[in-house]
Amino acid sequence: MTEDAVSFSLSAGELTVRDEAGGGAVVIDVDGDASVTPATDAWFDVPVDDAVSLTTESLEFHGAPSAQLRNVHGEDYGSLTDGTFSIEGESYVDLTTAMKLLVYVDGEVTGRYVGDAENPDSLLLTFDDSARVVVGARSFHDAPIATMTVSDDPEELMTAVSHLGSAVKEWSAERSWPTLRGHPPAIEVGDELAVPDRLSVPDTEVTVAVPPDTADVLRVTPLAYYFGADVVAGDRAELRLGTQHVEPLGTGAELERSVDDLLAHAIVLDSLVRIDGYYSLPRREYDELAPELPFYPPELYDEPIHRQLLEYLEVPFETTRPYAPTWHAVGTLRPTVADAEAVPYLLNTLARVHVTPDGVPRDPPPAAGKPVEFSTNDAVTHNTAAIPPAARERAADHEARQSGDAEVLFVGWEPPGRDAFEAVDWDRFKLDEAPTATYRSSVTRAELRSLLATEYAHVHYGNRVTEKGFVCSDGVLAFDDCPAGSVGAVSFAWGQPRTDPLTGLLDTASVVCLPDEQLSVVAAQELAVYLVLGRSVASSAQLTGIDAVRYLGDALLPVAHRPVGYCPTVFYVERGDDGFHVSTQHDTDERDLIGRVSFSRFEKMPDKFRLSGTRIRMSEPVSADELGDLLTIDGIFRFGWCSESEQAPDLPATDDLLTE
Repeated sequence: MTEDAVSFSLSAGELTVRDEAGGGAVVIDVDGDASVTPATDAWFDVPVDDAVSLTTESLEFHGAPSAQLRNVHGEDYGSLTDGTFSIEGESYVDLTTAMKLLVYVDGEVTGRYVGDAENPDSLLLTFDDSARVVVGARSFHDAPIATMTVSDDPEELMTAVSHLGSAVKEWSAERSWPTLRGHPPAIEVGDELAVPDRLSVPDTEVTVAVPPDTADVLRVTPLAYYFGADVVAGDRAELRLGTQHVEPLGTGAELERSVDDLLAHAIVLDSLVRIDGYYSLPRREYDELAPELPFYPPELYDEPIHRQLLEYLEVPFETTRPYAPTWHAVGTLRPTVADAEAVPYLLNTLARVHVTPDGVPRDPPPAAGKPVEFSTNDAVTHNTAAIPPAARERAADHEARQSGDAEVLFVGWEPPGRDAFEAVDWDRFKLDEAPTATYRSSVTRAELRSLLATEYAHVHYGNRVTEKGFVCSDGVLAFDDCPAGSVGAVSFAWGQPRTDPLTGLLDTASVVCLPDEQLSVVAAQELAVYLVLGRSVASSAQLTGIDAVRYLGDALLPVAHRPVGYCPTVFYVERGDDGFHVSTQHDTDERDLIGRVSFSRFEKMPDKFRLSGTRIRMSEPVSADELGDLLTIDGIFRFGWCSESEQAPDLPATDDLLTE
């Protein structure tokens, strides 16, 4: 267990579980006279960071987390959707919220959601009289387990990347769950190769051969990490599975496509193989894909990785491609050993790894949606984030704050007559408290330094900014003279590719958002709303309609998180002759979604889990009345018949919306 990753505190009948490593907290109502004692992780069949035991008649989890039920022998009882369940004997309730929570109980447990069936407020578990229960928690955040040193010799780099899989917590299809993939060991440049003794090359009988070229070694690092592959020198890039199969991988951009396709293919099929593992969830992909496969997925569960891959390669990539998630991020590196230092950071969330001569993405990034492009070049194109070492270090220490406690600052405007930020219906978005906004029309250098030392979730500077710094009423505050602080994100008009003049700001903020043009006060307020609701910086800019934008820092970071543990889902609504067509893309954990599954409680949405990051469409159109009901939930809506300027976090009156 990693006891400092999570913490438990009990006060006045509320047990608060905090993710100390990644931010976030869950509040659980318990009996008023309950007390907690430390517990061992031996109570659980999956890893936890810490646990406590207590005696109580009930547990009520604020925020209505999704819940999965199973007994201690691995038999799955399914997920709680609506209605009431009751089970007896030794069992687990597995909850996904701001962190992973598990509840062990020996006896009868009854559970139900409290509140509206499609948008509940809490999950209530009750026990037969007072019962002793054990609550375990696992953080969604981790850090490198060790640091490897390499010189500029490509073969030394091969040795180092062969050890990246040391962080994976188990070598089965279960590693497709993101919480069972640890942070890869760090890489740093030095005089000679040094690999700590605690690291080892996984024994998966998977080998990747590449020419001794730094660019090609970097391109295959996702395979080294996810397959536990031993990377060796060869005449061409190829995947070797035991002594039974060799798969050519191509060169340059073709090699990147091969790695991307193979990884997506394996994620889909691993997620089917694990269906009889820890979580036997009803899966849309399983129902549609399994009958078409030349193997029965659960039978591969205990097979070694190389044997699983042999079977997977019998399936065309075109078969699994429609079921693969939209990838969240692509990191484009330069072909240098120095850029290898970025690889573990990227692979921690299973981002793709590409290489170009200058670290600039080969293809123009999408103006909206995923993937978000990361680059090790300081000069970046639109919709790309520069991630120099300082940005990666800052992101590793980043902590999102509670949405209800979030404060935002707008510099450049007096308080507006109608404050669009404060007018948001925060209750609809399940916030216990309303975030607050401060407006300053102008500031002196000393005032701005003081403000930037405050723990704002977001600061938008609407006055002039030059390459020298922020233009204040009494001069320019240089970026390097800004204070060390814990601001989540800073935004201002920049309008140029270079981000290196701004590196000093990474001592102040985790992410810098750089639109080409100055934002209106309404756009700045809208950007801040999405940020405090927990959408990532990149997603918030896209939802605001900022097309020409660059970033310094990890633009997939959220600066705040809601008590429910996830950011609002974005719904897309189109008008048709037969009603309204509604779809959504489940990406409520935008940064680390690969391998997760999602489920929607809404009527007419598919009633089975599917991989997160895939698009879900309601099975049939909805009526105007049904759409009106849907608009009351804690979602963000985009209407196909409305212009970009008419889209906003707060919704117009339903009658006005539907008659436009």
